[in-house]
Amino acid sequence: MNASTKKVIWFGLTILAFGCIAAVRAQEKSEASAPGSLMALTEEVRQLRHAVEESMRSQTQTQALGVYLSAQQSRTLQVAGRLDMARRDVDSATDRSQGTATRLANIEDRLSRVTDEKERLALEEENRSIALERKRISVQEQQSRNREAELSQALQLENDRWTDLIARLEQLIKR
Repeated sequence: MNASTKKVIWFGLTILAFGCIAAVRAQEKSEASAPGSLMALTEEVRQLRHAVEESMRSQTQTQALGVYLSAQQSRTLQVAGRLDMARRDVDSATDRSQGTATRLANIEDRLSRVTDEKERLALEEENRSIALERKRISVQEQQSRNREAELSQALQLENDRWTDLIARLEQLIKR
């Protein structure tokens, strides 16, 4: 049992004790005047007990919902952090892809102007190597984009859960 639950129980017991004391005092005052007032007082104590029990139940539900909200906030923040990282990965892969495209364009330009056979062979080899690197980077970029899309959907789902919990809390408060 945590500290807040103990406080709620003590609060309920205190209210119940004051209710009983009030009932006893009221009984002492009205015993001589009305024999039916004891039943009315007993009913009032029952109603008070019911109200305290309902209050404790509502407070327990609110506390549980608070724990759920805290856990959901943590999950939402984790997914948002992973999404930010995935977006940085996409940006990085895009930059690398553009860099290799620029290098390929430069090599092809140099190839069109080169006359020396050894230099041409070296440039053609470099061109093949960069083309392979570009394909590899393209695959990585696509994987990064897919991961970003998945995490974006996951973040939307976590935000929907957060909104649902907030709506449930608002309903509980309105009761």
